[in-house]
Amino acid sequence: MFTFEVSCKPPDVAQERVHIFRLAPPRVSQKTVLAHARRLGLKASTKAGTLCQDARQIIYSEGSCKIVAHHASGGVRFFDQARWQVDDGTSHVEFDDKTAISMAERFIATHSVVPVADCKVLRVTRLNVGIAEKETGFSEHRVVDVGVVFARVVDGIPVEGPGGKAMVYIDAKGNLTGIDCLWRDVREIHTDHVPLRSPDEVLKEAAREWDIEGSGRVTVDDFRFGYFEQEWDVAQRYLQPVYMLSMTVTATEGEQAGQATMRSGYLGAAAVESPERLMPRRPAASPQAARQRYSTQGL
Repeated sequence: MFTFEVSCKPPDVAQERVHIFRLAPPRVSQKTVLAHARRLGLKASTKAGTLCQDARQIIYSEGSCKIVAHHASGGVRFFDQARWQVDDGTSHVEFDDKTAISMAERFIATHSVVPVADCKVLRVTRLNVGIAEKETGFSEHRVVDVGVVFARVVDGIPVEGPGGKAMVYIDAKGNLTGIDCLWRDVREIHTDHVPLRSPDEVLKEAAREWDIEGSGRVTVDDFRFGYFEQEWDVAQRYLQPVYMLSMTVTATEGEQAGQATMRSGYLGAAAVESPERLMPRRPAASPQAARQRYSTQGL
C-alpha cells in the first residue's frame, strides 16, 4: 500500500480576504477578435485579412500575424508566424531577465492586454538553440526568444491553474512576437467572506485518493492556496478558492526503491460550499457496437 506524508507547512489563509467571484460570460465574436487585432496594431478588416471559425475558436490572419480566440474561455493568442520562436541563424538575445520583464510590462500596458497592477512575474523563459559539429569541433549556442510569464493576483491572492496567465514573447531585437492571454473577466462578487475548509481536511481527502493497490511513499512537498482558473477550452462560471498540493511518489520496493518515480498533484475546493466542480466531468465513454464476425471458410 502507499504511505502518505507531508514535508511542508500548510498555507496560512486570512479567511476575511477570500471571496467567490462570478465570471463574465466570454464575449468571443468576429467583432471582438478584430478589436483585439486593432489593439495589436493590425489593420483588422476583412479586406486586410481573413476570418474563419469553428466550434472551438475564431482565427483572424493578416499577413504573417494570427490571432486565435477561444469560445469557451475567451482566451486570446497572438503570434507573428514569421518571427515567433523562429531561428534566423544569427540572432542572439543579449538582454537580461530584468530588461525582458520591463519590455514585457510595457507591451502589456501599450496593448491593453491585462492590468499590470494585477500581475506578478511568474518566470522568464529562454528558447535556446545550439550547433555542434563533430568533424570541425565548431559549436555555437544562442538564445532566439525570451518569454515572460505573468500570473494573475486577486486582492493579493495568487491565481493557480492553467488560467490567469499572460505570456509575452520577445525576439533578440526587443520586438514583440506573440502574446498568450488566458485571463477571464470578473463580473461581481458572488459570495463575500467565504467559509473555508481546513487544510487538514483537504490533506485527508488527498490521502484517500492513494488508498489503492500498489506500494510507494507519497510526499506532499508543496501546499498552496489561491484562486483557480481553468484552461483554454473549459467554460468557467466562478473564480473560487482552492488548495493545490504537489506530491512526489517514491518507490519503496524493487530495483527503484528509494527513487522518485513520478510527480503528482491534487486540487481541492477550499470553500465549504463550492459553487461548481473544479474539474469538468469526463465525457462518458460511448458504447461500441458489437463487431461483425466474418467467416474464414472458403478463403
